[in-house]
Amino acid sequence: MDRMTETRLHRLIERCGHRSHTHLYYLGDKEWFWDSKREAVIAYRSIGNRRIALGDPSGHPRAMKRVVQQFVESCKRERCIPAFYQTKSDMLPVYRELGMRAAKIGEEAIIDLAGFHLNGKAWLKQRNRLSKFRKSGYEFRVVMPPYTGQLLDRLEAVSSQWLQKRKEKSFSVGAFSREYVSRFPVALMTGPDGGIEAFLTVAGACQVASGDAQLTVDLMRYSDDCPQGTMDYLILSLCLWAKEQGFGHCSLGMAPLANINDMLAARLLYKYGNRLYNFKGLYEFKNKFEPNWEDTYLVFPPAAFSVTAALVTLMVHTPVSPARRTMPDRYPESSSI
Repeated sequence: MDRMTETRLHRLIERCGHRSHTHLYYLGDKEWFWDSKREAVIAYRSIGNRRIALGDPSGHPRAMKRVVQQFVESCKRERCIPAFYQTKSDMLPVYRELGMRAAKIGEEAIIDLAGFHLNGKAWLKQRNRLSKFRKSGYEFRVVMPPYTGQLLDRLEAVSSQWLQKRKEKSFSVGAFSREYVSRFPVALMTGPDGGIEAFLTVAGACQVASGDAQLTVDLMRYSDDCPQGTMDYLILSLCLWAKEQGFGHCSLGMAPLANINDMLAARLLYKYGNRLYNFKGLYEFKNKFEPNWEDTYLVFPPAAFSVTAALVTLMVHTPVSPARRTMPDRYPESSSI
């Protein structure tokens, strides 16, 4: 990403607010389509003859319809097929007006921090878990950038150990790089010896805290020596910290296939993604924090769902290529750069 694009994106996000996917703009694996007035942007990746956008556009509300329409028109001119992955219900009328269809592909878990607490019998197990970690010498803290090389070395070591048993993802999921992690606050769990044992990157935590402000949990990494329940400890501690700071919501990301009634969508997503995701386990893990669940959709032209679903799954599970880290901006043909 060139410096001009980065500055423009940063100003847009600062002005219009952090959304659940805007931190992923900085992964370095996307291209950019700006509307003719540069009031909104679509982040997308090209694969074959398809341009698959991540989430809904970001920008001024008055520019949302315009940027989608211009993006679709640009795709038609260049004989490409547009699609939007992980969109929300409030934008569906715009997509449908342009002749596109939508299939629910899952739900996003969003914790209401104003009502978040650990009181009562239902939270007894989690209270005990927090108490056990604290008594065992584990501590939680949130650190803000910029970071020292020593801290980044330790985060990278934890991430590398975690990746020995897993594969890095991209596009709609964060991927570790020192540059990417250095952009965000990090929630740390330190062990009895003071060393970093696990961490979360937390997008949105640099904004001014308010009842409307939302955090998003991105990377979740832990070392082999961490006790069972480490991620529970980190997320619970983060939510308590964020509530105290005045934030309104915390997103845990999407649970694919959660409560889908569209059997075609369910069959295809299960076919292409189940060997890569533990769909049921992911939903159950996030649901223990009692979030509100918001529907997410894949928007696509008629008769283009099956191939698009397969390509999205492929993209998410393809690590970021260094060759893709610098992408040109795109504009409607009529706009001047």
